[in-house]
Amino acid sequence: MKKEINIKEITVCTVIVLVIFILADIFLVPYINFKNNILTRKLQKLSNLQKISPQRLYINVWRMAGNIYVESSMNKQNWNRWRNKYSKYIKTVEDADVAINSMLLSLNDNYTKFLRSDLFSKHKLILDSKVTGIGILFSTIGNDVIIKQVLDDSPAKDAQILPGDTIVSINGKKINSKKIEILINNMEDSRKNTIELIVLRNNVLIKKKLKKKEIPIKTMDYKITEDNIGIVTIANIMGEKAVTDFKNILEKTNNTKALIIDLRDNYGGILANAIIMVNYMLDVDEIVRIESRINSKYQIYSAGERIFKSKPVIVLINNKTASASEVIAGALKVHADAILLGENSFGKNSIQQVIPIHNGAGLIITTDKYILPDGSDINKIGLKPDIYIKQSSNFEDIQKNSALKILRKVTDIQES
Repeated sequence: MKKEINIKEITVCTVIVLVIFILADIFLVPYINFKNNILTRKLQKLSNLQKISPQRLYINVWRMAGNIYVESSMNKQNWNRWRNKYSKYIKTVEDADVAINSMLLSLNDNYTKFLRSDLFSKHKLILDSKVTGIGILFSTIGNDVIIKQVLDDSPAKDAQILPGDTIVSINGKKINSKKIEILINNMEDSRKNTIELIVLRNNVLIKKKLKKKEIPIKTMDYKITEDNIGIVTIANIMGEKAVTDFKNILEKTNNTKALIIDLRDNYGGILANAIIMVNYMLDVDEIVRIESRINSKYQIYSAGERIFKSKPVIVLINNKTASASEVIAGALKVHADAILLGENSFGKNSIQQVIPIHNGAGLIITTDKYILPDGSDINKIGLKPDIYIKQSSNFEDIQKNSALKILRKVTDIQES
């Protein structure tokens, strides 16, 4: 069965989770049409308030997964065998946690997981996109943990921590690529309001004491170069303001002669946001296709709300460009003749729903997958850049500078 859905028919999932940028592997999307009606939400809220036994929790997750997981074959196994496999051994919440996650591991799906109540509440994203911390995003290069971005209006910014700094220790504990958990746990520990951070910069150790605070997260930013090229950096697509922010930025950069859209290190977010954002850049074109477990196919089209003025566009991608951000890059490549520059994207085409269940716990489960408008299935493959350029320096943005050079040449030719 194949259906066509206009962008205006999409409803947005009201439950969102926090993406930890360095380890993010959860990407959220709207329920499509009937999957997110008012009754469903009320029933979920009611079940969340109910307290049930650990054994019943296990059975309920088994039943729910069996009904809505994307593959009806359940990874080519007899799902019924799990129903009573652990029931008689489950006595505590911890027992249920181990049993449920063992069951879900059999699906061989890194994105489907059970979160007990303390972890689920920890992963909820506040809708106004604020977090408490010191304001750094980081990634690993070899054995090192490198600061990739320092958020504005943050303790790290005030302390003059810089992108490219290598994190050496936190609160006296040494940090490397194998000890990311120590870093994250110290950042998240609500008992620790002050963080002592030691970073390495130009072979010099720098010690900073940083006091945590609530930080508004900018989903995106922009600037216009002196020669009138717009650069739009989209860090994530999680916040409820992402769509309006993007629309405003498009309007502010509309009179530029060329545009760079930077989707590097963008792990994705709410697919509905990505679809609406692309809608502002396209005519009535297909944005993405959704496929469910019963082989239903939904083709989602833009609604003719384009405000973007045609011009040369380069989209920057890398191996952390994933999920909803890959939808944006793929749709712009197919319909807006955008050039993809950088490195292969991550390659994630699965769609998760985040479902509150009994006892305050939550289930994150793969229910659908998406295909790009040209029919490409990028799962575990990713988008291949039209121009491959590796980012080999921590201090010079080789990819962005290359994009600027290309666009300057293209626009010079157009203007001559």
